Amino acid sequence: MKKTSLLLLLGFFSLMLSAQSTITQTIRGTVIDKITLTPLPGANVILLNSDPLVGVSADVDGKFRLEKVPIGRVDLKVTYIGYKDIILSGLNLQAGKELVLDLKMDEMAVMSEEVVVTAKREKAKAINDMATVSARGFTVEETERYAGSRNDV
Repeated sequence: MKKTSLLLLLGFFSLMLSAQSTITQTIRGTVIDKITLTPLPGANVILLNSDPLVGVSADVDGKFRLEKVPIGRVDLKVTYIGYKDIILSGLNLQAGKELVLDLKMDEMAVMSEEVVVTAKREKAKAINDMATVSARGFTVEETERYAGSRNDV
């Protein structure tokens, strides 16, 4: 009787220990612009030091919800194109309540080289490869040179 009760007690404690190691919680919040206070849809919220890497994107209203995060100290990284990254270290995630964050991001000016787009087109070649007759394009100046154009008397 004592051996079976001891085995049951040990089994119960092992279940308690395994259940304690898998306690998770939710991190939720909003990501907004610091100056205009407008939401930043598509901002990425990443849980650092997780294997595999866990993260979510903010919805249209800038709201995000990161579920099943192990409790304890966690680090987050928030990224968005055109804004400075935010790294939050040592956030205390407790078992009893969700962690709610309101994140305000600063704009970052990006300097780059200018881009020039030019196009070349062969006038003698038709735009539509399937056309066999009268497929050549004309500019306005070219049409005014020929008889029957707008300025023809």
